[in-house]
Amino acid sequence: MGLGGNFLTQRLILERLDRAQFNPIIVSPIEGVALAEFRKIGIECVVIPPSRNLDRYGRALLREGILERLKNSMALFRYNLKIARFLRAKKIDIVYANCIRAEMSIGLAARVSRVPSLLYIKGALNNPIIDFLSLFVANRILFMCRNNAELKYGKIIRHFRSKISILEGGLDPVKLDLAFNADKSKWMSELCINRENFNVCVIGQIWQLKGQHVVLEALSKIVNHTKRVRLYLVGDTIIKEHEWYMQTLKSSLIKLGLSDFVSFLGWRNDALNIMSCMDLLINPSFSEGFGYVPLEAMGLGLPVIATKVGVLPEAIEDGITGFIVEPGDVESIIRCWRALLLDPELCKRMGQRGREKVFSQYLIDDKVTRLAQIWADMAGRRS
Repeated sequence: MGLGGNFLTQRLILERLDRAQFNPIIVSPIEGVALAEFRKIGIECVVIPPSRNLDRYGRALLREGILERLKNSMALFRYNLKIARFLRAKKIDIVYANCIRAEMSIGLAARVSRVPSLLYIKGALNNPIIDFLSLFVANRILFMCRNNAELKYGKIIRHFRSKISILEGGLDPVKLDLAFNADKSKWMSELCINRENFNVCVIGQIWQLKGQHVVLEALSKIVNHTKRVRLYLVGDTIIKEHEWYMQTLKSSLIKLGLSDFVSFLGWRNDALNIMSCMDLLINPSFSEGFGYVPLEAMGLGLPVIATKVGVLPEAIEDGITGFIVEPGDVESIIRCWRALLLDPELCKRMGQRGREKVFSQYLIDDKVTRLAQIWADMAGRRS
């Protein structure tokens, strides 16, 4: 487990959960940084390792031949039986799966143990068979935004409408305000951020679907008009299958002549503080389960350029609270980037309106209250 969007979602939920009503236990196939962070806030974490057949990234499993897929299916069945024994031993009342892969790993176990399962879908595996099976097994399904439910799953969800709802994610207002009001001199000094430059960041996992290469291509055109621009890439690869992409990005810096304009910062626990030092956030993703980072930037009063994925076309009013572009549309990113570069008042106005939007519609506490009620209702129906 990495410290990406799924981790942030679970931490926000668990930090606010009424522990007098719920006793959460996190089950994971492997140890990792995320489990260590959960344990810090007093959450019991249990590692139940799968067989070697399943101990790989999901897309790698799906690319294998028919014989290997059959072996993987049997391994998945046996893993669910192992989880079922755990559910019965712990007398679990409800299973919460935070992604499609989690539901495949535990959904059958929940059915066998007669424990209701809730599948909270933030992104897409883009495999119709697995998607259908996961939605079929789950007792109730939540999507993080209407855009993903209707566009990515439109043909599938019509079979399951009676058990589908929308529950948007939310942000922590305290952490936003702390970063917004913090003395920025520490980060400006550490990262050599020059206020004379127009400073831009992209934050997220280094992965082709996150689209960092699109921003590099746009930047190569921007620097033809001004050299007073800097790009900071915050994040890193999570799995070995994505390391080639990092090397591709670094090679592109040399090929495009951008070595003096781009900094790779890796994973940072102070990403919000770094973001607050910027003039602009660009979110070039080709896919998002929700889109936390652009909303965080808006909450910090930054203008954003974001792709039409996840909740972003619902949350961002194009030209008012940010700019919305199609995924992979380099020319539109350049156009919006240049508009902000040339108009400081537009940056300020867009940032203020974005901050107002986040604080009026996208805070976490009411989302946790609703999720807790859904859990309680499902557990109550079981009894």
